[in-house]
Amino acid sequence: MTMFSEILEEMVVRILSRLPPKSLVRFRSVSKLWCTIINDPSFMGKNLSNSMHNKFAPATCIVVKHTLLKDRSITDEKEIAALMKTFEGNYNSMDLLLSLLHICNDDDGDEDNLTYVVEDLELPFPSGISPSCLQIVGHCNGIICLNNNVDVVLCNPSIREVKVLPESCVLYDLPPTAEDEDEYTAPWSNTTAMGFGLDSKAKEYKIVRVVETTSGFCNQHPTRAEVYTMGANAWRELDNVDIGCYVYWAPSFNLHFKGTCYWWAFAPMDKELILTFDMTDELFHRIPVPDCFDFYNDDRRYRSLAVLKESIVLLTYEAADEVPKSFDIWMMDESAGVKGSWTKYLTFGPVEDIQFPLVFWNSEELIMVNHGSRLVSYNLGTKKLHHFPIQDVQGARNMQAVNFVNSIISVEGSLACGCRIENTI
Repeated sequence: MTMFSEILEEMVVRILSRLPPKSLVRFRSVSKLWCTIINDPSFMGKNLSNSMHNKFAPATCIVVKHTLLKDRSITDEKEIAALMKTFEGNYNSMDLLLSLLHICNDDDGDEDNLTYVVEDLELPFPSGISPSCLQIVGHCNGIICLNNNVDVVLCNPSIREVKVLPESCVLYDLPPTAEDEDEYTAPWSNTTAMGFGLDSKAKEYKIVRVVETTSGFCNQHPTRAEVYTMGANAWRELDNVDIGCYVYWAPSFNLHFKGTCYWWAFAPMDKELILTFDMTDELFHRIPVPDCFDFYNDDRRYRSLAVLKESIVLLTYEAADEVPKSFDIWMMDESAGVKGSWTKYLTFGPVEDIQFPLVFWNSEELIMVNHGSRLVSYNLGTKKLHHFPIQDVQGARNMQAVNFVNSIISVEGSLACGCRIENTI
């Protein structure tokens, strides 16, 4: 009888681990046994692995962050544009929306037969948080990290969990000021970089934040950094931080891949580079860009990072808004074990009506944003665009997209630690 019970429980685990998170949340109430199984960290890891490697999955899933008017009855684009000018940054009139874009290429030999489903997620953001100001700073194993420079929020859209993190331990810890400093010279701090990912050695989800403090017009204070650990639910400051560069914003450049966070940065004398942070050893590193890059003399081109064929790729393209854009794709070659060796992989374009790229959803299709602030998919082979009914009323630069995998991992931390999971995007 004992052996039969063990076999029965093993069968239950196998079946449940293949179900989507929404079903598992409901099935927790079936029995104490099922609740114990589903809440077990090893089960969460097994469910995540099945979700990631399911060859029979009907579609690729992308999470898109965009902003809509609270008044959904207003749909005319000219009326929306007029209202946005009137609002002048009144974020109370807007809602942040995370949409799941399920994309499927039907396997019938017709490259044009791309089907999709859009699922809008109304997440329970706490009062006091202005969701429309939040930006995605990272995604890992079904958990998304958002930030508005002050508040940091973790959420798992699959199980509708949202958690606001404790206050920073360095953001408001400003250095002492002289008595005669006025409002123009008093120090103020700013989050210049943030990343979220997995420390695969410690089996911990972490967030890193880089903070710079400025007095007047000059940065007179050393850069500081802190790390949040989800299991401990606390921030701690890193010692002896010296990144030696300034992180620069660019569309779709903030990236986490295989336990490393990436940002676009500049060293003294306008030398551009890629700043990285290793979630395991908690150290910053700098990666050179291709030798032909010269931002000082080529400041009309943007850079974006993406993952293509399980490799980091760097895209460069015109920064001007109203021109057809051509794209160069550089692939990082780590065969020699040295990061920073690049090979030009592909050049494509010019592409009409495109602002900037967001994310590859397969080896041939690149999600981008057009001038109407709408989401499109561009096929590198056929050179055709597919349009999706997802738009941002704040403009194209506000849109973000990340590859997404469903999981039942809790953002509370107590159930996330110890999962036997692989490092993912």
